[in-house]
Amino acid sequence: MLNLANRVFIAFVLLIAIFGIFLSIFLLGLDFVVGSDPVSDEIAALEHNPDIVLSSSESSITPEESPYAVNMTITVPPLAETDLLSLRVYGENGQVAEQDCLEDFENYDDYSSLTEFSCAAPIPYAYSETHNYQVIAVLDKEGSESVSEPVAVTAQWTNYEDVFWGFAFLIGLVVFGVYLVLILPVTIFVFFTALKMKHKTAYEGEYSLLNLISPFNGAKTLLQRFNSFIISPYFWAIEGIGVFLILVYLAFTAEIWSSGTAFVAFILSGLVAFIVPYLWCATLWYGEYKEREPIRVIVTLFLWGMLAALMAIGINSLTGVVFGLVGIGFLGSFLVAPPVEEFCKGSGLCLLSEHHEFNSIEDGILFGFVIGMGFSFVENWLYFIQTPMGADIWGWVLLFFTRCVLFSANHGFYTAITGGIIGWLIEKKFPAPALGLLIGAPIGAFFHAMHNSGETLMALLGVGGALAYCCILVPVFDYGGLIVFFGIFVWMLMRKKKDEKAREPQAKGSAKAGRKIKAK
Repeated sequence: MLNLANRVFIAFVLLIAIFGIFLSIFLLGLDFVVGSDPVSDEIAALEHNPDIVLSSSESSITPEESPYAVNMTITVPPLAETDLLSLRVYGENGQVAEQDCLEDFENYDDYSSLTEFSCAAPIPYAYSETHNYQVIAVLDKEGSESVSEPVAVTAQWTNYEDVFWGFAFLIGLVVFGVYLVLILPVTIFVFFTALKMKHKTAYEGEYSLLNLISPFNGAKTLLQRFNSFIISPYFWAIEGIGVFLILVYLAFTAEIWSSGTAFVAFILSGLVAFIVPYLWCATLWYGEYKEREPIRVIVTLFLWGMLAALMAIGINSLTGVVFGLVGIGFLGSFLVAPPVEEFCKGSGLCLLSEHHEFNSIEDGILFGFVIGMGFSFVENWLYFIQTPMGADIWGWVLLFFTRCVLFSANHGFYTAITGGIIGWLIEKKFPAPALGLLIGAPIGAFFHAMHNSGETLMALLGVGGALAYCCILVPVFDYGGLIVFFGIFVWMLMRKKKDEKAREPQAKGSAKAGRKIKAK
């Protein structure tokens, strides 16, 4: 019998996960109820400086790309070497963009005598036919900020939307073809393959259709009832409530109610984001050819990965605000997001750690990978709806290629580390295997942080940081880690095949001995 400590730890992990969910719901509720008025709240809170004058000849724009650069002129007193000058762009729901106006100067001598600067304010597409923006110039002197009077810019996005619809039709046809030619056949193949499979059961009828409808049917112990419940449609419905809240968050972020363009961008982004994670899950599930897991287990884990995104939203948002207040907001994606997200994803592995299907390292690798793919689906969806197609179709295609091809398996890899460690502890008969989360999550978070470090390195080191990230960290930690991960998975499968061959002579010998005894 597993140690009571395992169940106590599982309960503790689930309490943290539930806290993360309610924190996210609370913060999202504040966005809905309170909203924000950038002029009265954020701009008015800064110190106004009459010596900073901001002007623009464009008060109304009709762009064809997003973000669209609006040329601004800033007049300021002579700047010191440590001064910072930037533009901030506010939409109806708060700050949407910021531009460093000194980044094109190589050193202080190039602008030390200037009092007038030209700077382009990036105006992003805001998913409505008309959108009002406020732009301010911000002068930072030794950490003390003062701002200009805001300049209003009205954007008419009709040109952008015309271009978007042309590309949306093309992308829609491609997506429809992919689902018809690839996703549908794979789904049918997986379904019929799963129907032919036989699984080791803890009790009679555990994987029957009746048990799926009535998960407690046939279960004799409390543990069996619990394990049957967490892979049943009733638990999927609980997870589905959380997933629904994520969709509400995504819809709120995309403001899909404001225009047909926004709604289509939302739907297309979701369909595109789902393709690669689904195919990865199907591939690894089929790849574990000696002991393919019940599909109902895979469904639970994929949904948990999606739910983990909701768990992480609140904690990431709260810590991001705190980091921003102390001036190190750029470190949030490096220091905070990786451990938070790996803990949230790994909590699903703890939940399943006493299920008899979770009995090996390769099981843990597969289960962790599936959770990571569920999380990746939601995260990619969010990125896609933040970057609609429009005139910048190649930027959108590049985003797809980067997130869904180059780095498509990353989240699966990070969580598979935790799963593999928990699986190893289960193999070793450790009484509290769920504690493997405390080992695996930090390791996964380390790889995750290395992947996220590009933004931090570029903020600290500029071009040198970008080169270090592309030429060292990505090959070593991203692809190096993935190669090791897949190598371990294949080795595990071959090990299982070798063990089965070694047991065959013993099984034949036992059968012969049995026949002799029966003959006597």
